[in-house]
Amino acid sequence: MEGIFIYWFGWALWVIITFFWSKSKARFWTALSLLSLFILLPTTMEIANISFHFVYFLLSIYVFWQMSNEKKFNLAHSFVASITIGAAFAGFQMLLIYDPVVAYIDSRWMTGLLVAVIAFFLTASFKHRLLIAVGGLIQGELLTGLVSQHHLKMEYVIGSLYFFDIIAIVVFLYSVIWCLNKMAILLSRLLLKEAKTTILEQSS
Repeated sequence: MEGIFIYWFGWALWVIITFFWSKSKARFWTALSLLSLFILLPTTMEIANISFHFVYFLLSIYVFWQMSNEKKFNLAHSFVASITIGAAFAGFQMLLIYDPVVAYIDSRWMTGLLVAVIAFFLTASFKHRLLIAVGGLIQGELLTGLVSQHHLKMEYVIGSLYFFDIIAIVVFLYSVIWCLNKMAILLSRLLLKEAKTTILEQSS
């Protein structure tokens, strides 16, 4: 069922933001943005005989605006990395169209894992990985949609719920990695503190 991951993960994130974040303007606007996302997800539009979802258009503006705020060197790196991810995404989607038997598991999880692994090795920071992963997915989805609509003559709406399911999976995977990293740092600090306390007790 397309859309199950974006709605489940999205609502789980909304609950965390609404009930566990400290009261602030950031919490209000983030929660409001998520609710607006859920409302606008089914909305489609057409420009120059190209059909796409309205939220895809808004997400594209936001992600590339975030990328444009980086330094020139990082911007060039992000551009090349996102194109690499976009090409990998589009290539895998074409493979699924011509040879769907390769999808041993849910193709959304296979695609999400592929994108997450590529972005993981192309950059270091959590934010940068998310940016180039989503930016690459946006470019890959556009390429897939144009090829499907105009060359394969298939009914394809760019930025469908299937696409947003993949984004939700990528965000989920990186969130798990981020939580594990924070837990490892906290555990290492506790162990170091305990070891330091033991040494001081032995020396006294």
